[in-house]
Amino acid sequence: MKRLHGDSRKWSYSAVARSVASLVALVLMASAVAATSDPVAPAPTPGSLFLMPERFFLEDGSLGTAQRGLLFVPQNRSVPESDVLSVEIYRFAATEEAASAALPIFVLHGGPGFTGLEPRLEDPGFFESRIEPLTRLGDVVVVGQRGIGTSRPSTVCASSGGAPAAMGQACKEYWSKAGVDLQGFTVIEAAADVRDVAKALGYQQIVIQGGSFGSHWGMAVMRYHPEIVARAVLTGMEGSDHTYDMPSWVLNSIRRMAKAADSSERLRGHIPEGGLIASFERVLDELRKRPATATATDPETGADTEMKFFLPQVREMLFGYSGRISSRSGMVSWPADIIALAQGDFSRAARVRLERRARSRSASEETRSTMGLRTASFFMLDCGSGISEARLKTLDEDPAIPVIGNLGFFYKAACVAWDADLGEEFRSGFVTDIPTAIVHGNWDTSTPYENALELLPSFSNGKLVTVDGGSHGALAEALQESESFRDALDDFIRTGDLSGLPETVVLPEIEWELPGGKP
Repeated sequence: MKRLHGDSRKWSYSAVARSVASLVALVLMASAVAATSDPVAPAPTPGSLFLMPERFFLEDGSLGTAQRGLLFVPQNRSVPESDVLSVEIYRFAATEEAASAALPIFVLHGGPGFTGLEPRLEDPGFFESRIEPLTRLGDVVVVGQRGIGTSRPSTVCASSGGAPAAMGQACKEYWSKAGVDLQGFTVIEAAADVRDVAKALGYQQIVIQGGSFGSHWGMAVMRYHPEIVARAVLTGMEGSDHTYDMPSWVLNSIRRMAKAADSSERLRGHIPEGGLIASFERVLDELRKRPATATATDPETGADTEMKFFLPQVREMLFGYSGRISSRSGMVSWPADIIALAQGDFSRAARVRLERRARSRSASEETRSTMGLRTASFFMLDCGSGISEARLKTLDEDPAIPVIGNLGFFYKAACVAWDADLGEEFRSGFVTDIPTAIVHGNWDTSTPYENALELLPSFSNGKLVTVDGGSHGALAEALQESESFRDALDDFIRTGDLSGLPETVVLPEIEWELPGGKP
């Protein structure tokens, strides 16, 4: 990556890029609100690409460079003369050490809820750890998600609270009245966006790197546009029928983590009888008789506050409350969280709840107004992919529900409003011979490891790398832990040769937090 050192003009490129992007977005929005007012200018034609140079700070204080822009694509390709929307693009040039014939790497983020790359580039070390290593292999292109974040229009709902069906209905009505064709907000259309970005940038073939919803999106590209995909690296697997998480599969991931904590020398003498999961089940049994009560000091008022805990709230605590077990850093406090509950001590959970409430109230008005808001695009993408009848029946009868809850409840309630389902054909029949490296953590509670096991037979030229102890961020964790794995994965991205990839990458034991401390 070519680096430019700072001077008095260091913001100029970024400012110009943002100004151009804003002007183009205004043109697009003028078209989008045609239902309520006359557009001030015609919308750009599909395939129009606007790119400007962008600079951003590196960890050492110097500046990195990229191209940033918008590609205009149809809102709904099945509708002749469809209105357009824009998808934001970042392109980072390959370094000189990349082979001259290197293929570009298209990075597809998860969610769906990727709000854009700009805030991530402001995080110290993000570029150096996540983007720069890939530029040694080829150009890196980050594709935005239609209808979300810095792509336009950003279909933000007015609220994420209240009943899911009512909130969703209000969001759908707003954007439909604004002239946005929501039926085009499917993963099939998002896959075509990737194809069109590749075409607009002049690439014949690409390498896909997608995680979580990005793997779901990547598999759609591989299914509907296989001619452009030379190979793929997929992680946190979410297949076409995996939008609704299977409770027993998620609980299996937690059980694998719990087994490691139960046998940890560090926690010897602290583990309740029968282990952490069994002790949590006993807590739930007690809550079925009566709620738990705890007192903690409110950090805003200084007063002691009594709080009650009911079964649904505590069931959610299996995912951690001092920290969330979706990441290894969040897992550190998980045994201490469960042990406190097993001892009948809910004061730890009460402190966490009061502290989070205080932080939320002290947030700026601007932060509060956008915090955690859903988008119409999120609902259309996820509700469109939906769930097959057979899987829904299995989910509803899942024996893990009493422990972990019915993880399909939100979608079952919310998706009624959206009329988005792509049908059973979409959720079945995916097979591919595209060379694919599948990297999945067996402690992943966001997209459970069993997803990868179920999908593996669909990849006739694929290889599963199990990250033992890996969370939802297993790919980054494995790359950080194992240099030999990094080398083998780089070789696969360059050549498509899977033979050097290991079966397993074992992560170090977590240094669990000892019980008794404050979260």
